[in-house]
Amino acid sequence: ATASSALLYYTLQLAINTTVRGMTTTARVMVTEETFSCSDGMKLATRRWTNFSNANDHDQLPRRTRKILCLHGWLDNAASFNRLAPLLLDSSFSSPEATKIPTEIVALDFPGHGLSSHKSVDGPPQLLAEYVYYVAELIEALQWGKGNEGGTGTGVGDSRTVVGNIHSNAKHGDGGGVNTEKSSDNVGDNTNTDENRILLIGHSMGSGVSVILCAAFPEWFFSLVCLEGGLIARNANDASRHVRAACQRRLKSNRTLFPSSNNGSGSNGETTSPRAKIYGNLEQAIEARLSTTRRMPGDQFLSYEAARDMVLRATVPANAVSSSSHRADSEAVVFRHDPRLQWPSLQYYTREQVEAFFRDVNTSNIPVCFLSAADGWPSESWAESVIKDVLKPRHIKRLSGSHHFHADPDSVEAVVDEIFKFLEEHKL
Repeated sequence: ATASSALLYYTLQLAINTTVRGMTTTARVMVTEETFSCSDGMKLATRRWTNFSNANDHDQLPRRTRKILCLHGWLDNAASFNRLAPLLLDSSFSSPEATKIPTEIVALDFPGHGLSSHKSVDGPPQLLAEYVYYVAELIEALQWGKGNEGGTGTGVGDSRTVVGNIHSNAKHGDGGGVNTEKSSDNVGDNTNTDENRILLIGHSMGSGVSVILCAAFPEWFFSLVCLEGGLIARNANDASRHVRAACQRRLKSNRTLFPSSNNGSGSNGETTSPRAKIYGNLEQAIEARLSTTRRMPGDQFLSYEAARDMVLRATVPANAVSSSSHRADSEAVVFRHDPRLQWPSLQYYTREQVEAFFRDVNTSNIPVCFLSAADGWPSESWAESVIKDVLKPRHIKRLSGSHHFHADPDSVEAVVDEIFKFLEEHKL
């Protein structure tokens, strides 16, 4: 059975002043908020930036666009790309020919994060492979990765097994839906053209999801940018210990998190916990986010500006469950992320599995750019060595800044500069 996908558009035109490579410019950026309904009922929220004016009308999109998909880190959201995305659009891709290509950048709120809905009470709230599935549904709904050579389908390529059945009913034009349902069993037939492939940018946890995506579906992507990321590996001999810890935490927390479920009335898509902490105003919530960063390993820090961006998207008024952004800074707020995201995971990948993912990306010939921060998340020597020797990024650089160097105003320009160097060096 298929489910309908409602795309809700809230469009703003922003004149954004940016300084790139020592030159201040003003870019006209269209910012669009969209919500997609997945085949299992999950709601995925996205923020889209484009450098063309008709981005809110899918029937009028330019025939050829450069597509960039951004995946955020743990307990962050799409707003962590608020500075990176406009700079990428403003600078375009430096060469005179490339600047003529309209570009669209989409950042996803993973399930349980930002404005996306939460997993049901009976499902695992956070598994990287689950996130890969929802990104696959999003790519299908966006109609990215499809070929233009006369294929009969309109999803992420007719050459692969269906990853979800979805109808796209955009609220524009005549309101008609575009049926993107498909089914095919020809897995791995690489028929997509380069211009329809995606530049995938992942930060931290989003970088891990990105690696798995590129390993599983290499035909969708023309390059991968990992920001402060990779994949966390755990000792295979600790597997039972991890399951025990996850089960114990779940047993302890579920009764208080979901009191309505104790009498059999479960729910799907909860947006706030009934026991969520109330912050007296937005500033208190921002300070809580900054304090969390200071307690992270190493010498991490986060700018006030980046924290405010993410907290605005991550909170709702304390006296309402609405995700509306129209609220006063003095109003009491609660964080709306799924509290289960802070539980230990039921499943971690082993070193052998991480190496296998890295090897699959490398043998798929997807060019990789790997950027880390001098004061970022501490990494062990094994991880650094396997990234260098197995993933084999074509462009690898350590930059000044901390774990959110792509979101902080003092370091984002250097990140953008390195991404451009990578794209230019490899003619991407």
